[in-house]
Amino acid sequence: MVSPLVVSLKQADKWAIIVLDENGTYRSQLVGGTDEYGTKCGGDLLTEGRNLDNCPGVATDGRTVYLATKPPEDDLTPTNKVVAFDLNTGQAKWKAAAPAGQTFMPIRTEGGRLLMYLAAGRNKGGGIASLPQTGGTPQMVLRHPAAAATVERGFFDSRVAYRNGRCILMHARISGIDDEDEKSMAAFGS
Repeated sequence: MVSPLVVSLKQADKWAIIVLDENGTYRSQLVGGTDEYGTKCGGDLLTEGRNLDNCPGVATDGRTVYLATKPPEDDLTPTNKVVAFDLNTGQAKWKAAAPAGQTFMPIRTEGGRLLMYLAAGRNKGGGIASLPQTGGTPQMVLRHPAAAATVERGFFDSRVAYRNGRCILMHARISGIDDEDEKSMAAFGS
């Protein structure tokens, strides 16, 4: 059982996120303001079972849902924010900005903290950062080496897993066209 149930609703160019109580009654709807969100719910990842989430860019705990904003498309060094929403009211509680030239993507909550993937920038390795549930300044948990930034940036629209000090990036799709250039997975950590 999932409590509370957070539901993404999409119709043509309209999108909303609602929260339901344990008995299925309406609890709240997220009020996103003027920000555009960069979630990828319902994408091409087919999931069976309960261990894979098909909604990258979203994390939640019992009181808060965390969404990544879309970086500007016309910016050469894109950056974004993570916005925390109160599940009882639907209102934004706080925002945290990614470093210049890099973007955040919420992964999950763990031990009272939000874990996020920090995408690699130009000559900057990515990594895993965390934030307390109250917001504040992101703290790096695992920093990927700058020497791997070019390879890491090649993982466009990748899936990210982090566990026990290790970060794994996986391509959502593998073409198999050019074996020399095709990279399906990269791992960082100890």
